[in-house]
Amino acid sequence: MAAEDPLKRQESEPGGFSWAAVRRDLFQSTLVAPYDEDPGDIEFSRRLTIYRLMQLVMLAALVVVIIDSSSVLPDAFSLLASAVAAALLVVATSLWVFRRGTFLLPPIIPLLATLGVILWSIASGNAQHYFWLFPLMVALAGLLSTTIAVALGLVVIASLIVMQRADMHPWSVVNDLILVITLVLVIGVMRLVARQSKELADLALTDPLTGAYNRRYLMPQAQRNLADYQRYMRLSSLLLIDLDHFKSINDDYGHATGDRVLQGVVKLISDRIRGVDMLFRLGGEEFVVLLTEVASPSAVKVAEELRKMIKALELLPDRSVTVSIGVCDVSQTASPTDWLGLVDSAMYRAKQKGRDRVEAIQSSKGAVAGELVNITAWR
Repeated sequence: MAAEDPLKRQESEPGGFSWAAVRRDLFQSTLVAPYDEDPGDIEFSRRLTIYRLMQLVMLAALVVVIIDSSSVLPDAFSLLASAVAAALLVVATSLWVFRRGTFLLPPIIPLLATLGVILWSIASGNAQHYFWLFPLMVALAGLLSTTIAVALGLVVIASLIVMQRADMHPWSVVNDLILVITLVLVIGVMRLVARQSKELADLALTDPLTGAYNRRYLMPQAQRNLADYQRYMRLSSLLLIDLDHFKSINDDYGHATGDRVLQGVVKLISDRIRGVDMLFRLGGEEFVVLLTEVASPSAVKVAEELRKMIKALELLPDRSVTVSIGVCDVSQTASPTDWLGLVDSAMYRAKQKGRDRVEAIQSSKGAVAGELVNITAWR
């Protein structure tokens, strides 16, 4: 199959306990902003919006604590200093997010700072600050994984119970119960929203007939691979695969059969390429394969293998399906559009030379040498 969908990778919840997943959730921004995330992705935009809104809530809560604490100095000096420090932390992360659209700190850090200040304030006698915990439960559910959100929510509830044990009132028990219900409901709603968001993103980025990625998703991936080459000399190649005489297949056998041919070709390619590679439907009967860390010589071998495998498929009762394939690696281009144009010209050259063949834009010697040193063998 094509490379693992990054949206699914972000959204998936681990099936069992994993220290690696815990470290990721605690000390990285993976759930909100993976380091290689595409800012144009729907899921990224959703999480970015939640982060911005929750930062405003955290800042408002801290400002209220600062105002209340400053009126009772010097007894509340430590609480005031902590609230000011936490507010500065939230302001810094907020400015970074609003100005740069990226994440200065994992969301758990400002969340922990804000929750700590609010609990401290409640323990100091400011019972009215209890109600700030409700929007902060929304922040837990919206910004963290389910496991971490539940764990922190339980820690907050346990802290409240410890603080209230000396003077437990019925209303305190009721409020704590409502807080637990709020956390459970918000986590459920957030999971539902995340699932629907992922489904919308899948619809926006994939071809509904074949399941391959679409052209919209191809361009940012090509740009990313071009940037990797320009910064780190990491090679990658595009294969442009065009089914020969596809119109005659539709005319002779009908569009339903033509659709099954496309699906069969996509399944073969998806099963053959590596997990790090990606398959896109460019349009009609044209497909693009993005081979990661593969220069033109190895990409030509891959293309030849795919051409022979497709020709050997029994997709039609009385004829073979053949393809013409163009190949070009990233060392020959300066932009994604130019890269696509070059591989397109190579594919048309294959058409002009009789179809059912592979044509490539030749790599420079430096690119080939780099591949020999750095590129793993094609499986």
